[in-house]
Amino acid sequence: MLPTDDFSVAFHIGAHKTATSHLQRSLREASDCLADAGVWYYGPSYFRLPGRSIQRLFGLIPLKETDQRRSPQDQLTLMRKDGHRLVLSEENYTGVLNSPRRREVKMRYPYAAQRMNALAQVMDIEGLEVFLGIRHPARYLNSAYGQQLLGGRLMTFERYRKINPLSSVNWLSLAKRLNRAKGIKRLTVWRYEDYVPLFPRICAAMVGCDAANLVKPLPRRIHVGLSADAVHEVHQSDNKLPPNRQANFARKHFPVSDQHPAFDGFTLGEHAAADVAYDNQITGIKALSGVTFLTP
Repeated sequence: MLPTDDFSVAFHIGAHKTATSHLQRSLREASDCLADAGVWYYGPSYFRLPGRSIQRLFGLIPLKETDQRRSPQDQLTLMRKDGHRLVLSEENYTGVLNSPRRREVKMRYPYAAQRMNALAQVMDIEGLEVFLGIRHPARYLNSAYGQQLLGGRLMTFERYRKINPLSSVNWLSLAKRLNRAKGIKRLTVWRYEDYVPLFPRICAAMVGCDAANLVKPLPRRIHVGLSADAVHEVHQSDNKLPPNRQANFARKHFPVSDQHPAFDGFTLGEHAAADVAYDNQITGIKALSGVTFLTP
């Protein structure tokens, strides 16, 4: 363990499609000022460069014979510099948004707790402070489906929902697993639907109250989803574009607006059932000992 008792590590793990990019870019914009205040932030722009994944930096994947790597402790010392707090954000560390295997997803982020335990162990710290945004199950899957199309993996929504049933989006299950993880000393959760009013409190919890006012929310959304017309265009288009460009072309020409409502593949009845499931999950998360649930 590092000798300074006041050093801590915060890890924002997402989840995907919960305004993660907006929070990450807001933190990145403030990173120089945060560093001056002793808070060092690292996000996807750092961890997604070749050879810089969290797993590789901290020795959580096997070395190739030609690789040279710092020890996890040396890596932690390098990243924290002379700061008192390290803030990490990388939603892909705990799992992928859409599985490429095209098999039914039973559980979202099944290895999240094990991966957080592994990281805390190699860092040799008392425990990570983990931050998690959650989202209404139906809206989460609508957005995840759009992301799959934008990534060039074409599939009908009927097929997608068979692989990704609403029952697979169980935030209470994820929170319970994270809360039991020995490598996590504190779990903070909020709803994506409350992200805007909670932004100052989320930042205060992540970077500390003294530095929170250094982080300003970007004035725009980062990733706008697909409209229903855009999804229709993707599946009906004969523009001969490669798959990885079709959805981006459709999003540009049929942007979400009053004229082009956002895509929604679920019925009113399915939304009502998801409403109940989401409310029950939130009630369960709030009841977990040691979990902080932020509300406006």
